[in-house]
Amino acid sequence: MQIEDIIYDAAVLKMGVCLEGFLRHHLHRKQSDRLPSMIEEYCTDRDHKTRDWMYKIWKARNDAAHPDEDVAPSGEDTDPVFDFDSFQKIRRIGEHLDARLRKATGHDTGMSEIMISSSLPYDMGNAGDLLKHGALATFVDWFLESGENQIRYADPFGGRPWGYIVKDEIIGRMRELSSRQLVFDRAQPDWSGKNRYYGSSHAVLNIAKWRNKGATVLGSDRDKLARSDLKASGISLIEETDQSYNPKNGFEILDKQHDGRFDLILLDPFADFLLNEFGYRRESPTTHPESISKSVERNPGLCVMLFVLDMKDNSIHKKYAQQRSEYSGISFCLRCPKMKRDTGVDGEAGYNMEILLISKRFAKGSDSVSELKTHLLKLGRALEEVLSSRTGRIEFWPPD
Repeated sequence: MQIEDIIYDAAVLKMGVCLEGFLRHHLHRKQSDRLPSMIEEYCTDRDHKTRDWMYKIWKARNDAAHPDEDVAPSGEDTDPVFDFDSFQKIRRIGEHLDARLRKATGHDTGMSEIMISSSLPYDMGNAGDLLKHGALATFVDWFLESGENQIRYADPFGGRPWGYIVKDEIIGRMRELSSRQLVFDRAQPDWSGKNRYYGSSHAVLNIAKWRNKGATVLGSDRDKLARSDLKASGISLIEETDQSYNPKNGFEILDKQHDGRFDLILLDPFADFLLNEFGYRRESPTTHPESISKSVERNPGLCVMLFVLDMKDNSIHKKYAQQRSEYSGISFCLRCPKMKRDTGVDGEAGYNMEILLISKRFAKGSDSVSELKTHLLKLGRALEEVLSSRTGRIEFWPPD
């Protein structure tokens, strides 16, 4: 038996004890205080119940992600185990346990990921998030203030509904950007009091609530546990309102049987977009860029927002830049260059970050569209100030 297996089994058993207590009594402080004694007890004596606990925990989390619709109870209150905030509490205990075991043995248990969808490879609130959610909030606010009473929004790569800000660097940026951009502050109303950073779906809801307007927000994700977390946080799933939608391919939202239902679609497939579309990581190239073109052409009122991470200027980037140029008459783009130095914020050091907004609405050249462009330019300048000395000038495209 490998020492890693023994430590992992012991850690799983610990989380099983915590989970059982949580299900019975919610999560009390005294249970958290018992963790050190649990670690000592079970790391020195590998209990025969370990494997049973491991599968019990796996089943509880898996059942939350994949409820059997044929046998699922109806009309009952949601069990606390499905509540997203409660899962976050469990996860923070797992992180604490992880840190103690890692320090004592040098081995990583991965315990912090047992009760929540797999860890993101970046800190929520990084420079890319500020760019993406700043542009998102700006567009939603402009849309609702241009005479519309509600916005219909889809986020097929929804990820986590929210996370918690733990880096001082991010807190400082939030303070500065919120003071310069009121709309961003309204999209992220709990960054200060609760250290909570909202994902895109809740940011849209927050803007609509601020403006006393309506919002139909549908989300999904290719990861089953992320979908479970979105639903637990109050976000309706795309596939539950449209059974022909397949969440395993987020770009399917651009098909003609789906896209006509929305005013705004955010595509945030993280770091795989450029390689998959232009580097041909897959066996054969996909047609997602062409799908974007057809979708906005088919729906003149639709805006598709694409978030792109780009590591360097190479042949892949050039292929993307050529494709992007085909949208020049109907798009706006904000591009934030790589950080000039390590900021301590995970996931932002090695990438150029870009948000591309594409819509036939922008071809009109109306005063309203000019107003949106002005707001986006102000966001770019504000981000430059917030990220001063860490990044270069944020580019706006197409240039005047």
